[in-house]
Amino acid sequence: MPADTNQFTPPSISVNPSELSLSQLQSLTNIDDIQEYLRLLDLEENQVDVDLDALLDKRTYLETELDKLEALRPQLGTLHSKSADLVKIINTTSKVAERISAQVRQLDLEQSRVQLSIKQVEDVQELKSCINGIYNAMQKRDYETAAVYVHRTSTIDEKILTGKFAEVAIPTGEHPDIPQKLLHDSMETLYAIFSREFDTAVQARSESEISRFFRLFPLIGRETEGLDKYSNFVCGIIAGRSQTNLAEDASGAKFYAETIKKLFENIAIIINQHQPVVETHYGPGKMIRVIERLQEECDRQSRIILNSFIDERHVQRKVSDIRASNNTARLSFASQRSNQAKENDNAPDPREIDAILVELATISQNTHLYFQFIRSKVKSELDLLKVQKKDAAFNVDGLFNSSGLCKQLRELMEDYLLIEVFYLRRSMKKAMAIDEYDESHRTSSCVDDVFFVINRCIQRAIMTSDVDVISSFANSVNHYLETDYTSVIHKRLSTLFTSNDAEDARIRFMILLNNLDMSCIYFQRLSTELQQDTLSSLTSLIAEEDIEKIRTLLAWLEDSATGKFGQILESGLDQLFGQTVKPRIRPLLQEAYRDVKYVLEEEEYHELEANDFFGRRFVNGFNSLQQLYKTRFTNNNYNHIMTLIMDSTINMLEKTISATKFNQASLGALRFDKDLRAVLSYFTRNVQGPVRDKFTRLNQISMLLNLEVLSEINDYWGSSSGVTWRLTVAEVKKVLGLRIDFNQQEVANLKQ
Repeated sequence: MPADTNQFTPPSISVNPSELSLSQLQSLTNIDDIQEYLRLLDLEENQVDVDLDALLDKRTYLETELDKLEALRPQLGTLHSKSADLVKIINTTSKVAERISAQVRQLDLEQSRVQLSIKQVEDVQELKSCINGIYNAMQKRDYETAAVYVHRTSTIDEKILTGKFAEVAIPTGEHPDIPQKLLHDSMETLYAIFSREFDTAVQARSESEISRFFRLFPLIGRETEGLDKYSNFVCGIIAGRSQTNLAEDASGAKFYAETIKKLFENIAIIINQHQPVVETHYGPGKMIRVIERLQEECDRQSRIILNSFIDERHVQRKVSDIRASNNTARLSFASQRSNQAKENDNAPDPREIDAILVELATISQNTHLYFQFIRSKVKSELDLLKVQKKDAAFNVDGLFNSSGLCKQLRELMEDYLLIEVFYLRRSMKKAMAIDEYDESHRTSSCVDDVFFVINRCIQRAIMTSDVDVISSFANSVNHYLETDYTSVIHKRLSTLFTSNDAEDARIRFMILLNNLDMSCIYFQRLSTELQQDTLSSLTSLIAEEDIEKIRTLLAWLEDSATGKFGQILESGLDQLFGQTVKPRIRPLLQEAYRDVKYVLEEEEYHELEANDFFGRRFVNGFNSLQQLYKTRFTNNNYNHIMTLIMDSTINMLEKTISATKFNQASLGALRFDKDLRAVLSYFTRNVQGPVRDKFTRLNQISMLLNLEVLSEINDYWGSSSGVTWRLTVAEVKKVLGLRIDFNQQEVANLKQ
């Protein structure tokens, strides 16, 4: 039988009983569900009672509030009526206000038109007054007043000037043309008058008239023309003074350098004196146009001066001769001719070109100082234009890049470098060729001569104030020091010991080594002086970053040159030591140790103590060994050779000791310690440097030999002893084995 789809399903106990219908409640059959729902209904009934009681408690309050609202009913009716009236009034007022506002706007429009008309009439009257004033002033030759009237018209709107009203109101029977033409004609007439009068004043050298008409050009709108005329005027002054200076006696060694310096000074004076005038009457930043014209004149006058310099000093002929000489030298080298081949007879004498080089360097220095001045002035003018948001016609770099002076100076500096390098090489070769030795000096003449030339040339290159020139010449110095100086000394060193006269060869060898040592000292001194003194004088000519570049370049040149000198010097000292000194050390030590032993009886010990045979023989022998080097060598070379002697002596002493036997500490070992101290004392007196450190191994050997008993070694030997041992374990045992009174088996069993 199918299930009844309408059969009621008992609700979940979680359902609120108040939400159930009566039929649903009647369908409950389970006593537990009925009781539970009954309990819930009781609880709900109780809650309803509580809520009703609360509402009844508020009844009085609610009735009172309702009474109050009822009392307000008549007032609300009145307010509603008044509000309606107020809305009508506001609507009416709004319409009136809108109508009045429209009338006011119309009135404002009419008023603005009236004011515009009045302004137009006033402007036309002002224009007419100015035009009449211009012609009246021109008739009276009152050019200042005429210019002022013209300037006043520039404040009038262009539309007024070209307007129909002005065309009708302004023309008269005397001046029937339209105002635009009247004004243009009067400005052209005034410009022609000002130009003529300015030119007349320039010819008459009337400063007051020049200043008078110069001030008038900007008032008539001819600012550019005024600046150009003023520029022509000051350029004429520059040209006249320059030609006067160039016409003077040119016999002075630095005449052309002084002449171009005067040109630069005159330009600087004019700029400084006239800049305030230009800025006052033409405005800030306007001086830049005058500076541009002055630079063009500077290019013209400097070209005349420099061309005269090139002709009078025969610069191009000397350059050609130098190039020919260089080509001849290269061909000579290519054909493997002797290095002593005769130089080209047409090559200029270094003494002749020295003055030219000084003058060229001075010209370059003066030019760079002038460029620095112009650069600062142009920059300040450009900054003023930037403030006014106006574009300049050029920038600082563009001004100099297009400068004829700048281009010609670069060409001259190329010639300068060629001549300077030739002067350097020819002077160095001459110094090496006439090199001679004086008994009263420890070096030959070439060192002072070569470094005098190098110092002079580098000082001169730095004087040019041209970073590219300085850099290029520094590279040349580095190269030719290697080829024309260092290599020559090296070659002489390598051939000296082939001479039959060994003593003379040794002395000459030592002189060459002294030359190398003094070359290092001179170059370090030169570099220091250049960096501290010479460069400090260029701070006003060269930018700080360029100064640092030159300092770095000089430091590199010093390191490179002294490195080459030092390398050959060290090799030469080692060669001298190996061939002439080292072979004599062993015989001297053997002589010092003659009849000396360290296995002694007490009487023998006292005899050695009294006579000190070893100490006297050692000192006398080594004094005779080092005497020649002490009197002939420089301090550095003497110290170096003595260091080599000391190192070799220490090695030989260690070998001698390793083949010697010693007895107890109070006799033979103690005697050895005193002899060792004599050696240490001798070298401490004669060697500068870490002498005691070199004797550490020998001192440790002496300490081991002077142990009273073998067990004392534990106080000095081991990780906790605090002594840094230079001897290996095997060497320690070998030294202890030299003591004939120690048990050799115990020595062999020692452990560190």
